[in-house]
Amino acid sequence: MIDTSGLRPPPASVICLTDVTAPLLGPAGAAAVFGPQKGATPGQVARLEAGLTRLAGLLGGDPGAPGAGAAGGTGYGLAAGWRAVITPGGPELARLAGLGQAIAAADLVITGEGRFDPTSLAGKTAGLVLAAAADAGVPAAIVAGDLGGPPPAGVAVLTLAALAGGTRPALADPARWLRAAGQQLARRRAGEWPGRAE
Repeated sequence: MIDTSGLRPPPASVICLTDVTAPLLGPAGAAAVFGPQKGATPGQVARLEAGLTRLAGLLGGDPGAPGAGAAGGTGYGLAAGWRAVITPGGPELARLAGLGQAIAAADLVITGEGRFDPTSLAGKTAGLVLAAAADAGVPAAIVAGDLGGPPPAGVAVLTLAALAGGTRPALADPARWLRAAGQQLARRRAGEWPGRAE
């Protein structure tokens, strides 16, 4: 076991908002899913998984809880070590921001992130926004640095890497390519919609 007696006692209740539903361990866990996104090799992923498994054995708690794998296992650490309650952050932030009302009044919804891939639809903000747009019947588009998997049907996609002719030029001047994406979306909105241009 790990001695947590020296930790500052938590407040009466702690809520940990997470953007993913990944558990700490296993093929859908922190190391397996997010390690390669950050550049980890298969060997490094195996080492990360072994370390997280050892941590879970020492700290206890529930490494299988949805969101325990968020931020490389930070969700698990807060829950197991500080008794935090892991809660999906997207719906709570959407409620606080009035997302539903804003989308209902919109002609077009644009969302995105650095790399849009299957994890984008598993609790992250981009997936939440796309689902809310679909529920409201409002057209939606994704602007992402790169695309790592198919987007939902009927959603327009623009990637900065495709617009710039590669990842390196997109990273060298992202503001330029974001403006270009906005201009292209405006032209497409005035004509055929939805469409896809990776």
